[in-house]
Amino acid sequence: MPTHQDIREVNRTMWSYGEYRHVADLLRPGAVDLIERLAPGPGTAHLDVATGNGNVAILSAQRGARVQGLDLTDEFFPDARERAAQAGVQVDLHRGDAEELPFEDESFDLVTSTYGVQFAPNHEAAAGEMARVCRVDGRIGMCNWTSRSWTAHFQEILSAYFPSPTGHQGQPMLWGDEDYLRELLGKQFALTAERRELWYPFPDAEALVAFFESCFGPCIAARNTISPPSRWFELRAEMVEMTERFVTADGRGTGVPVEYLLVVAEKKERV
Repeated sequence: MPTHQDIREVNRTMWSYGEYRHVADLLRPGAVDLIERLAPGPGTAHLDVATGNGNVAILSAQRGARVQGLDLTDEFFPDARERAAQAGVQVDLHRGDAEELPFEDESFDLVTSTYGVQFAPNHEAAAGEMARVCRVDGRIGMCNWTSRSWTAHFQEILSAYFPSPTGHQGQPMLWGDEDYLRELLGKQFALTAERRELWYPFPDAEALVAFFESCFGPCIAARNTISPPSRWFELRAEMVEMTERFVTADGRGTGVPVEYLLVVAEKKERV
């Protein structure tokens, strides 16, 4: 039976593969949406959980917030520091686990996560930690993939061929369900949510799958370790077939719309 430390190390290693910064470029519009919605101001104490290479953290710091970024995978941090320096801002980065945040109770006015905390194995622990470090009258802001998104189908195929050796206590896409989040965060939070979408501009399904195959850590981990290796081609063909159902041509060009839930939860007085 794997220990919590085993699970943490497997996840950290998996996400470290590839060039995540290219994936982060696709996700940046969601970060922009979230920061525009939250509008942090000068002096706001802000924690960004699963910060990656700093999409949300840097945008918030540019508005004058005092930002701490935390991620299990510190291989993302050199890129985050370089981007912060180019933006002329300071972001303090910490390697850490969303299920065990290394901060005091009610330390932050704002706690965020974009497409990250939902992959923590223990949903209750991760949500509880975000709630714990958020001050009364503070807010939690998230962008979470929904169960009907392209990402959900992508993860479903990947997991079917390459199940996690550590397992999950909950399914990540549940974080894209408003009712589930209300239950997860509890009555102390007043929650609002709305469905939005990202746009992945690729000319066809093959190009999108090739992109993720080349730079997305979990995809690379599966390709490198799946047995027998021929199964990777079966998995890949299934991903292309699934993606073809999502490819859309409209005024934006040709690409794949990817649905997510934008969430803002305000912490009320203790109940």
